[in-house]
Amino acid sequence: MSTYIHIMVTFLIAATVAFAAVDAKPLPFEAAIEAHEQGDYAAAKTKFLAALEINETAAARHNLGLTELQLDHPAEAVWQLERGLILDPFNRDYRNKLSLVRKQLGLTASTQEWHLLFSQIVSLNVWTIVATISFWLLLAAWILPRLSEKKASTRIHLIRLFNSLALVLSLTAIWLNLKDLKTGIVLAEETTALHAAPATAAPEIGFARPGERAHVLDQHNDFYQVKTEGSATGWISNNDFRLVHDTTVSP
Repeated sequence: MSTYIHIMVTFLIAATVAFAAVDAKPLPFEAAIEAHEQGDYAAAKTKFLAALEINETAAARHNLGLTELQLDHPAEAVWQLERGLILDPFNRDYRNKLSLVRKQLGLTASTQEWHLLFSQIVSLNVWTIVATISFWLLLAAWILPRLSEKKASTRIHLIRLFNSLALVLSLTAIWLNLKDLKTGIVLAEETTALHAAPATAAPEIGFARPGERAHVLDQHNDFYQVKTEGSATGWISNNDFRLVHDTTVSP
């Protein structure tokens, strides 16, 4: 019996040590922060990307953006910082850092209008659910009193008012979110040409600056037709442009 107990105790101690060794190994995000603090920015980038493969967080995107800046990739830094703000739109520190990087690139400071912030309070899926529920409740509030041939009560009027407001707000938020899905960042590290057609041989009709925001108007093969925040319009290669919501492409 004592031999059995001794074996069990030995096993438990060994297991505890093994688990402690596993726990002692830093997670990718923590390892990335450590590498960044030590000035090893290439290693930090690799570890931040590994952390994002596990779980995309605003902190990982933001810190990867700061790392890209240290690696002299300011346009890529802007994309990462913009993505971080999408995940955490009310983080003032994140917005200030983005503004500083944009100013460094000769762009205007990052600002966000109140209605855009409102549309980002919850996800697009949640807004869709709110709109659907509001629509059916509003429909019921109008039809049921008529079917019962009774005058609508004060409660019914309040239900109509509340759901009308909820429907208008949710549909507006959905429209703003769908519009935001077509926003991207110019990734070229130098001013790049915008073409009159989706081909590099097409005439140049404008220019886009590194890190500049642009709205997608159309897409053809490997080219986007965009309108930049500076009001320039033309076609740009997808090698020089990435949608902020496109996380399928690793930098």
